[in-house]
Formats: sequence, C-alpha cells, structure tokens
Amino acid sequence: MKTSDIKDWVSDWRSYLAEFLGTFFFVLICSFAVLIEALYGGIGVLGIAFVIGVSYTSLIFVTAHLSGGYLNPAITISLWLVQRLSASKTVFFLTAQILATFIAAFFLLMFFGQDGVKHALGSPNVGLNISLTQAVLAEAIFTSGLVFVLFSTAVDRRGPISFGSLALGLYLIAASIILVSITGAGLNPVRAIGPAILSGQTNTLAVWLIGPLAGSLFAIVYEVVFLRKGRK
Repeated sequence: MKTSDIKDWVSDWRSYLAEFLGTFFFVLICSFAVLIEALYGGIGVLGIAFVIGVSYTSLIFVTAHLSGGYLNPAITISLWLVQRLSASKTVFFLTAQILATFIAAFFLLMFFGQDGVKHALGSPNVGLNISLTQAVLAEAIFTSGLVFVLFSTAVDRRGPISFGSLALGLYLIAASIILVSITGAGLNPVRAIGPAILSGQTNTLAVWLIGPLAGSLFAIVYEVVFLRKGRK
C-alpha cells in the first residue's frame, strides 16, 4: 500500500465510517421489510418498494455531506470509471460498504434466526419463471437508469443538484415496484452480498453482482455524451 493511500484513510476515515453506517442501515431496513413480508405479510410489493426508495433517499440526505452518500458499490464504481473518485478512495468506500452488508446480515441472523435463513436473510430473490439471464439484464438496465439519475442530478453541475437525493429515491421506488417480483429489486450488490452469504444461499448471487456492476458502465456513456460535450 502506498503512503498516499494511508494518508487517504487517515484524513478521510470519517467519510468511510459514514458510508459504512449509511449502507448498514440501508441493507438492514430493506432486508427487514423483505423478511417481515415473507414471514408475516402485510407489507406487499408496494410497501417493499417504498421502504427501499424512501430509506435510500433518507440515508443519502444524511450521508451526502459526510461521505458523498453512495451506499452502493455500483454507484461507487461508476464514479471511479470516469475518474470522479480516486482508486484508493474507491477501495476504501467499497470496503466500508461490503463490511456494512455483512454486519447488517449478522444482525438479521441474530434477530430472525433460522426463519430468516430460510428466506436468505432478506436478500433479493429471482422471481418464478425468470431466467438468470433475464434477471441479470433487468438489473443491468435498471441500474443504468439509477446511474443516469445520479449523474444528471448529483454529478452534472448543470442539473438540479439539490434534488439529487430525492430524484434517486423516487427512481428507486418506481424501479422497485417493477422489479420486486422479478429480481427482488437489488440494483445494489450490498443488498445481496451479506445476507446471501451468511444464509448460505448464493446460487443466484451473481445476478446482483453482474447486473448492477454492468449497469455502472452507463457512467462512461454519460461522461462521453453529456459531460465532455458540455465542457466544449
């Protein structure tokens, strides 16, 4: 590890802690909603979609000024792809996010026990009659939309920057209403990584790794088509 990488950690450790906390609460809240619906009912697809979108909006508002409010490895990588984040900060943010998903999954395991394990601790699930290819494609396309919203509001200074968090949450609600029954509305690897691994249900984990990370590539499209053109 380079000396500059260590300095990045020392100087920005509060931002990584904020990112950890935001991601932890996001995974915990979303997984709780999924498990409560699976075990007790009463929430439904619309309820889960609103939990996902509203919690994401709230936690971005809380962490945006502290860490940037990414809370999603696909978002973090999208910013790194267009050099909006340094490689060292990207690694630290990803580490914080991945650690957060495992800690959240541990709390879910302690709370729900084997009943939670039966439902993958609230990890997203591929719907009936949906192939893995269809699920990956859906996750990639809708994550591309999430990246599009992020860049057009929070990155592109010509956009309505102050409404970026709200726009992301509203998009996530809409996308989740569509995807909950198809892919579990992941759009974020940490929604699946911790819960799926701790519950031992990793057969379809690749869906929420490959799909969202493929969607992060849309950042390059936005950078080339809109941002570089806008600087000319």
